[in-house]
Amino acid sequence: MFRLSADRTYLRVEDREPLTSGSVNVNRAAFTFSADWTSLTKTAVFRAGKESRELLLPDTLDCAIPWEVLKKPGEQLYAGVYGTRGGELVLPTVWAHLGTVLEGAAPGENARPPTPDLWEQELEKKGDGLDYDGLALSLTSGGRPISSVDIAAGPGGPAYKFGHGLKQEGLTVSVNSVDDFRGDNTLPMTAAGVQATVGNIEALLETI
Repeated sequence: MFRLSADRTYLRVEDREPLTSGSVNVNRAAFTFSADWTSLTKTAVFRAGKESRELLLPDTLDCAIPWEVLKKPGEQLYAGVYGTRGGELVLPTVWAHLGTVLEGAAPGENARPPTPDLWEQELEKKGDGLDYDGLALSLTSGGRPISSVDIAAGPGGPAYKFGHGLKQEGLTVSVNSVDDFRGDNTLPMTAAGVQATVGNIEALLETI
């Protein structure tokens, strides 16, 4: 595993390992940050030659190095991190050299799923379902609860209160969703909205 330490704008490689072309979900990078990075949303960037990929860092502050930057042997691999607050770039680091991508033994090029773009990573963090365990109603994402409200059973219980992301229509409780990215971008998007957004992006790319 690569271990990298970000001290303000300087990114230091504390520990490294060999890199081979064709590796998928093998090499990982773990980051530590100085106090300058407190409360910032952190995004790791990896580049080798003309390939570049960005990954939102989770709370564990580690990630797999995207396979796209490990495709071509002989390339130099670099990593950097930038922090944002409210969508505005606040603090970028300099690039850190991780090493040369060595040629790996492989039978040939296999189809691999692409690393999601940043907007797709953000979308994955939104709620996509409901779960009720008899005591609490939860808004979930990928099977994991991201918000919940206690549901009191029986007569005389307190009135239900639904937090952000849930809504009540009569006797029905449902996810409060949106059809596009405009407005409140903390709410989950409908499947139709995702399809329309992807279609718009694909149409835009065709004009480039």
